[in-house]
Amino acid sequence: EYVAQASGRTIPVWKAIVGVNVFAHESGIHADGVLKNPLNYEAFSPEEVGLQRQLVIGKHSGKASILAKFREYGIELSEEEAEAILRHVRATAVQLKRALFDKELVYIYENFKEGKLE
Repeated sequence: EYVAQASGRTIPVWKAIVGVNVFAHESGIHADGVLKNPLNYEAFSPEEVGLQRQLVIGKHSGKASILAKFREYGIELSEEEAEAILRHVRATAVQLKRALFDKELVYIYENFKEGKLE
């Protein structure tokens, strides 16, 4: 950020090493690998460059990402619940043509718990 401010140039979000999305993971197998061992896909810790790891939840996400993301919300899902929610997450992401926001994930979860989703 300092270099960006000093030079008057913005850093592209996917810029190697310092782009804010460099540590964003969506693909199911990729995200699962990072959750099990970050060194699988990250040569160094995001904190070393002032960033944070992000799990992006969208059409390519897998069950491990759903379980981890809801754990961030303080919600422990069963494997079956995660799979059911994942089906709705993928369908919604395809319909919207983008990854989902946290509030949308919570909305899907609430509808699932209320029996509004199959």
